[in-house]
Amino acid sequence: MTKPTARRRSSALHEMSHLSAQVRLLGQTLGEVITRLEGPATFETVETLRKLAKARRAGDESAAVKLAAAVAALPAADAFNQTMAFTLYFELVNLAEENFRVHLLRERRQAWRAGQGEPLRESIASAVAELKAAGVEAGEMQRLLDRVAIELVFTAHPTESKRRTLLEKLRRLGELLRGDALRTDADGVAREIASLWLTDRSRVEQPGVVDEARTGLWYFDTTLFETLPRLQADLERALAEHFPDVQAPRRWLTFGSWIGGDRDGNPNVTAAVTAEVLALHRRLAIEKLRLSARELGRTLTVSDRRDAISPALRKLLREKIPTSAHVEALSRRYPHEPYRLLLTALRGELARAVEAVQDGAALEKKTAAGKDALGEDDIDRLLAVIRASLAAGKGAVLIDGELQAMQERLDVFGLHTARLDLRQHSAQHEVAVRELLKRDDYAGLAEDGKRALLQKALAKAKPLTAAQRARLSPATRSALDPLVLAARVQALFGSEALGIYVISMTDEVSDLLEVELLQRLAGAVLPVAPLFETLDDLQRAPAILAAYFELPGRPRPEHQHVMLGYSDSNKDCGYVTANWALYEAQETITQLCRQQGVRVTLFHGRGGSIARGGGPAAKAILAQPVGLHDGGIRVTEQGEVLSTRYHDPDLAHRILEQMTYGVLLGTHAAQREAAIPAEWKTAMAEMSAAGFRAYKAAVHDDPEFLVFWRAATPIDEIANLKLGSRPTYRKATHSVGDLRAIPWVFSWMQSRFNFPGWFGLGAALETVLQRGPAGRRLLRTMHAEWPFFATMIDNAQLTLRKADMGIAALYAGLVPDEGVRTRVFGLIAEEFARTERAILQVTGERQLLGHEPVLRRSVELRNPYIDPLNYVQVEMLRRLRGGKLAGEEADAARRVVELTISGISGGLKNTG
Repeated sequence: MTKPTARRRSSALHEMSHLSAQVRLLGQTLGEVITRLEGPATFETVETLRKLAKARRAGDESAAVKLAAAVAALPAADAFNQTMAFTLYFELVNLAEENFRVHLLRERRQAWRAGQGEPLRESIASAVAELKAAGVEAGEMQRLLDRVAIELVFTAHPTESKRRTLLEKLRRLGELLRGDALRTDADGVAREIASLWLTDRSRVEQPGVVDEARTGLWYFDTTLFETLPRLQADLERALAEHFPDVQAPRRWLTFGSWIGGDRDGNPNVTAAVTAEVLALHRRLAIEKLRLSARELGRTLTVSDRRDAISPALRKLLREKIPTSAHVEALSRRYPHEPYRLLLTALRGELARAVEAVQDGAALEKKTAAGKDALGEDDIDRLLAVIRASLAAGKGAVLIDGELQAMQERLDVFGLHTARLDLRQHSAQHEVAVRELLKRDDYAGLAEDGKRALLQKALAKAKPLTAAQRARLSPATRSALDPLVLAARVQALFGSEALGIYVISMTDEVSDLLEVELLQRLAGAVLPVAPLFETLDDLQRAPAILAAYFELPGRPRPEHQHVMLGYSDSNKDCGYVTANWALYEAQETITQLCRQQGVRVTLFHGRGGSIARGGGPAAKAILAQPVGLHDGGIRVTEQGEVLSTRYHDPDLAHRILEQMTYGVLLGTHAAQREAAIPAEWKTAMAEMSAAGFRAYKAAVHDDPEFLVFWRAATPIDEIANLKLGSRPTYRKATHSVGDLRAIPWVFSWMQSRFNFPGWFGLGAALETVLQRGPAGRRLLRTMHAEWPFFATMIDNAQLTLRKADMGIAALYAGLVPDEGVRTRVFGLIAEEFARTERAILQVTGERQLLGHEPVLRRSVELRNPYIDPLNYVQVEMLRRLRGGKLAGEEADAARRVVELTISGISGGLKNTG
């Protein structure tokens, strides 16, 4: 991992000028559309706000006053149009940047394939080349690849506000722009922009869980089924060049999902909803395979009079023809095209498999006796027969292409698209177990007593009958029903339809045993994964796992999933302490599992923002590769980043190859543990303690801090938006502990504090910097040579650069109590300045992101267009909270706030 060279920086800045030209053209087209649809006065106001914001950024204090006054004078309807203008502008800019990025990726990839230059940085090809250069031999490379298992798990977190209608429109416009339509079809581009302008942004109804699942599956349907075969081809091409004797594995990248299975704090996820989502998953995967079989059948029209056909294929065809009247009729029309006939028979079987599970209700009614005849192994064997027959004759030239792509889609997506995880809070399991064991005193028992009681119950537990379950309370049935469904699905379709069972807020061994008991009573078998989220739980995780592995009278598990929560840990203890606690937890958990002979897969619950573990995937993995010793990794892909990562095949390919790059190099590095100097760890522990003191004093110990936060951010307005199916709070108490981490981060980002992504870092760094030159040298060495520390510092730089204390002061002005406002804002602003100064001392740069000029310039160019959205949002919040608006006026102001939330997110390219 090297920093950009001066030459590369210059080239990037030169390329950026071409992008700027396209952005200007899009801005002009948008201005023309606004003028045509809303009149010249509306566009003139847009320009006025933009120029005032730009002047404010240049240091003109009077411009800030004029900007606030201009916004305050806007009626809600006019404010909505202004907000729409800036929001749509960022959507166009983001499309232009994405298209330009795709252009560069394609250009550089093609040059490499033509033998002109090095492979793309952080690509699969560069990973394989780097491993070869590091002296890895063929046998070691084969073992490494056979060990790798990457699973990306989609979630439905509710900060992605775009409707699928808008996603489709933006995708269509992006394709137009990629075809150079600004030059060849300017009127078509204008029409698409006008359509976006005239389309409702907000939802009339709160989206349901099934709606969220359909949106998640949209990315598979439109992008991922197309993208994955390209990754396999990349790996095979790179191995052919550097390790010709090494075989590429077939199933090294897969997908999971929480959408429809995550019950933690979401009462809308019922067993019936989970069944519906599982049916959606299965139907999509099978339909995609059916379409692949159709295309392959049109390709493999090989005649048995032109090439030899294997006996195995002829035998299989004889078995298939009598099962379908349609195939039997085609066999008379195409008697010499056996591949085509066999694939037609497969299409019929796939169509019947789709019809067998039309919806969740049908799935819930099916029994194991009605198990579908078609399974993934059946299709795999059929494709293997086709491949072997072609390989034996002239048809070998046809093996690659659609046959290979269909095989890879089957390998990755199977008959279920993505494995559905189940998740529930540990407290809900405790309630159910108390009733099932008939022990009203269960919750008050000591941990040893709970373990003994649960192990005794497990020894004699067997699945409950439907009549027995019907007599249970609704709370207990709610805990059991999804597991009963899981048992039915496993019996019908096999284990691949479902993933793992995640236990939120795991803090004792009994939490795992409770889920084991519930599964035994339901007849389900799912791997159980504890989720460690708070600082205390992360620190105790190794001891909890050790006690679990060493329970008497039972063997250790062969394979253990362990989930680490990046979001709640940050909310619990702050940026620095969460980063260090997660680092130590990975190190100690991995060490424990190796000592116990247990294979471990760490499941990283990362979000899209820096505060929730976001940032460049490859850097994050390589910052601490120790958890990859066994080659397995699971990572959440949170709902708020899906529309930026997976809506386009080229961009999705780039995200996935960067992830793969990190895992390949990280798995190799994990086999050769590099000792971290004790001095670095000691310094990091001291900084963690100092960062936690600063964070705790503000967030947990100061009751006025939460008063400030509620007033100075749009958290209440976010909670009331129709963005997702899940409540903002887990409980009705509305404390920080009960608040979900996503709205916590989202609200601070909207108000430009970006508080969770940096607060406490300045106090932490000062503990070492105050040692004088020796302390500064130590931190600079750590930044230069320790990827973990460098990633933590560099991620904070980006967060700080996107923050703005001037804009944040506007939001602070919403706090009614002057004393609270002045004191708490002063505390935040002081730590902000301290953090910036400290980072610059560590990096040696003159300004934040000094080593990333393109990224820094992008933030600077966006700010004058984001600022008016913040001013409008503050003004609408002030009006709504003033209590003088009612009826349509209040609804109009709320619509503006909702649109500003979308626009600010798009401008900053950050959500929760």
